[in-house]
Amino acid sequence: MGIFFVSDERHRRLQHFRRRTWLLISLCMFARGTDAAFGLGLIEPTHQFAAQVVSACSAETEFPI
Repeated sequence: MGIFFVSDERHRRLQHFRRRTWLLISLCMFARGTDAAFGLGLIEPTHQFAAQVVSACSAETEFPI
């Protein structure tokens, strides 16, 4: 046997592992996408910047040069 040949049983187990791995990756992507789309903040919380108070300078404010 060469270096790149595996038994049929090993090939079947590797194929099963690869399929389950890609299934898990796709489920994680779906969960993160759904969480981000609906803004649930379950996986990665989002920060609310709109609730912060922003002070604005008026036009009459003079700054020393």
